[in-house]
Amino acid sequence: MRKRVFKIFAFLYIPVFILSLYLLLSQKEEKTRLLSEYQKKDTSIKRKYLEDQFYSFVNNTQYWSTLNYPINFAPLNEHSSFMSPYLEIIRGITDYDQFRFLDLEGNEFFRAERTRVNSVELRPLQNKIEHNYVKNGLALKPGQIYLSQISLNRENGKIEKPHKPVIRAVSPIYDRTGKKMGIVVINFKMKRILDYLKLRASDNNIFLIDNNQNIITSSKYQEDLPYEFATKNTSLKDIYTSTDNGIQLDTTYFKNNHIWTIQHINLRKTDSSSSTLSDDSLEVVTPTNWILAQEVSPSMLRASLLPIYEGLGLFNFFAIVLLASLAYALQKNRLQKELFYKELEEKNKLLTKNRDQLLENNLFITNMNHRLEIRNEQLSEFNYLVSHNLRAPVTSMAAVMEMINKEKEPKNLTMLLPKLGQVTKSIMNLTEDISEYVTILDNREIKISDVNIIDLIEEVKKDFTETLLDNDSFEVIIKSDAWQQVLFSKFYLRSVLHNLMSNAIKYRQKNVYSYILFETGYEDNKKVLSVSDNGIGLDLKKHGDNLFKLYKRFHRNISGKGMGLFLVKSQLEALDAKITINSKENVGTTFKIIF
Repeated sequence: MRKRVFKIFAFLYIPVFILSLYLLLSQKEEKTRLLSEYQKKDTSIKRKYLEDQFYSFVNNTQYWSTLNYPINFAPLNEHSSFMSPYLEIIRGITDYDQFRFLDLEGNEFFRAERTRVNSVELRPLQNKIEHNYVKNGLALKPGQIYLSQISLNRENGKIEKPHKPVIRAVSPIYDRTGKKMGIVVINFKMKRILDYLKLRASDNNIFLIDNNQNIITSSKYQEDLPYEFATKNTSLKDIYTSTDNGIQLDTTYFKNNHIWTIQHINLRKTDSSSSTLSDDSLEVVTPTNWILAQEVSPSMLRASLLPIYEGLGLFNFFAIVLLASLAYALQKNRLQKELFYKELEEKNKLLTKNRDQLLENNLFITNMNHRLEIRNEQLSEFNYLVSHNLRAPVTSMAAVMEMINKEKEPKNLTMLLPKLGQVTKSIMNLTEDISEYVTILDNREIKISDVNIIDLIEEVKKDFTETLLDNDSFEVIIKSDAWQQVLFSKFYLRSVLHNLMSNAIKYRQKNVYSYILFETGYEDNKKVLSVSDNGIGLDLKKHGDNLFKLYKRFHRNISGKGMGLFLVKSQLEALDAKITINSKENVGTTFKIIF
């Protein structure tokens, strides 16, 4: 019947699938086109804004080169009255960060720096002849304006903090006789402009780069000009291998699941309605070209296409359900006609009766096998618990006895004898617990009672020499502010704590102060006991799947049978408790017991 239903379903669904595939491809293509157009339009707006700002800088700088300066111009002494009205201009143009006049040897003879938004102060003069923008500026001819690279402002060779991205515009200046006196250098602040470029109307990534693909600013970076103080991922080549072979200027294209829009910044756009560059002889000289790039990344593209996938997926889901139901109904109708015969009905009744009897017999055998498996597990667990839990106190007793035999000071003997009594009491308690466990095996019931976690931990401490003798190299810490009583099997819980404390002692790090921390708490209204140590830990990626399995060991250089954690998990799960682990090598291990 299944094959017949599948054939009918396939015949009905194949046309629907072809239609879905066609819709997916066409809608994906249309969505990509719309994203490309939107990105191209947004890039054009930002490019025009940036070009207009650069033109403003050029025109502003050109203004200072057109002034007729006095002969032997010295603005700081006899010609200070000439500069008085212009100081107000410098103060009022807030994009000015520094304004300087330099002579033909690169010596500053006027230097004004902005200290606050509406405040400009005169600063000590410097020699700047070694800077490239000064050298290039001194080589300018009439009608030329020099624009430097965008860079972080430096004072005395060090990047100024907070970081200030600036661009330097340079123009020659002449006195009234037409003699070249030097150059004017204006540092324009770029922070406002770069912040505007980084504004995103969508999730597109925006980059302003130079002709070496170094990132000047980007929506992916908080800082501007990252390549000036970082060594990695500061160019488009570092971030995207698809740009290693270059980028296509003044176009929008799709490559390696990226949608790129690349537009060149034109510093000489004389057809701009907002530009005041009306003199065709004016020439902008610059050592670099700026490129504005926007990118729709694969993740962004997938996110924009997700509604299309979801819609078509939902359409196909309902189509599959509907067509499968229709195919099933058609086939079922045909079968009902074939099953109409009385003889087949009688045979079916007989088969059903025999099947029910067989299921009943199988269920009886399964239940019997399950009871035998539980009994075998209980006997195996009992055998291990007797041998494992007695080993530690007997070893402790032997250690105390050896110390008593070797000790000659009566004072020290009086300190050791109570320890021997504590070990004896621990063995007696364990004997009582074993007797109780035998009763549990006989009754097939587990005794549940209110267990004081502090008393039980103190009792388990007496099982080990390291904790019995208050050894400074290993400490037991108890934090029970959340709760102290828990409803559980005392015998099972004692065995669990014994195993965890034994592991913390056995797998502690050498030459390090070691501890085990028991801390009570709550999670999701359930009592939780956290057991943490600072031992050698283990690699959960490597051993996590086998951690609680029988006879699994993870530290071959330390003796053990690989049964402890298996019994811990078995005992807890027998009473509907759970245990989890978090461990790191050479850091420690944390168990969480959730009651």
